Amino acid sequence: MLYPDLHDLLSYEKRKLDKMRLARRKVKTATPGHHHSPFRGQGLDFDAVREYVPGDDIRNIDWKVTARTGSAHLKLFREEKERHTIICVDMNASMRFGTRNTFKSIQAARCAALLGWRALAHQDRISACFFGDVPGGLHYVASKRTRQALCQILKTLTEPPTEQHCISLTTALQHVGRVAHPGSLVYVISDFMDLSPDFSKESGIGNLCKRCDVVFISIHDPADQALAAAGVIGFYGQSSEKIYVDTDHTKGREAYAGQWEANRKRLNALMKRFNIPLISLSTESDLPCDLLVGLKKIGTKKTCLH
Repeated sequence: MLYPDLHDLLSYEKRKLDKMRLARRKVKTATPGHHHSPFRGQGLDFDAVREYVPGDDIRNIDWKVTARTGSAHLKLFREEKERHTIICVDMNASMRFGTRNTFKSIQAARCAALLGWRALAHQDRISACFFGDVPGGLHYVASKRTRQALCQILKTLTEPPTEQHCISLTTALQHVGRVAHPGSLVYVISDFMDLSPDFSKESGIGNLCKRCDVVFISIHDPADQALAAAGVIGFYGQSSEKIYVDTDHTKGREAYAGQWEANRKRLNALMKRFNIPLISLSTESDLPCDLLVGLKKIGTKKTCLH
C-alpha cells in the first residue's frame, strides 16, 4: 500500500484509546464540553463554598453550611469546557519512505486517525495542519466538532500528492502558533529529520508551549537510523534529484548513522528544554497498542501531561 487507505482510517473509530485525560492545562473556551475550566459557575462538579453576595442565585445556597456558620453561603461548581485538539501532520516526501511493514506516511495517518477519533469521542473541536506535498505547501483545517469534519481530514491524508513542496516543521509550527487557541492540545506527527540549529528560535515552539500543551510523535523507519549493506541504492532527494548511495561503504554507513544520532540529540535537547513529551513509533509498531503505551507513559510522569 503506497498511500493511506480511507477505509482503514475510518475503521479506527472502533479502536478507541482509553479515556485518560492528557491535558495538563485547564481550558478557557466558552463552549461547553468535557474538560474542566478555570472558571467557576453552573457546571456539574462541586468546587467550593463561599459567602453569599447580593445578586447571587439563591438556588445555589448551601443550607447546611449556612445553618452551621450563621451566614448565607453559596455552592460553586466547576464549569466544563471543550478543548481544541490540533493534529499537525508532516506530509513531506521524506515521510513516504519505509523498509519494514509500511511507510512512515501511513503510520502517521493512522496515528492522526486514532487521535482524531479520540478527540471527537471527548467532544473536542478538531483542527488539522498538513505541511509538505499538499496544495500550497501548507493546509490548515479550521476547528470543528463533527464526524464529517474529521472524515474530511482523514480523506486529505489519503490523497496522493499533486504538488511537490518542501515545507519545514519550523514553518508549520509558526502557523500553528498563530492560529492555536490558548489551552489547545497540539499533536505534532513527523519524522523530525529537519531540525535546524535555530529551530527553537525560528519556530516559536517556546511561545507555543507556554500557551498550549504540545506532544511530539516521532515516526521513523529502521533504515532512518542505519543502512544495511545492500550495494548501490538510489534515493530521491528533497529537490526530487536522484542520489545514489553505496551502502557497502563502511565509512558512508557510519556517517549516515552519525547524522541520525545528531538529529536525535537535537530532538532530545528540545524536548528537555521545553518539557515536551515524545512518543516514538516506527513503521514496525503495532500502532494502537504502542501509541496507547506512549500516552500512558506520558500520563505517569509528573512533569508531563496527565
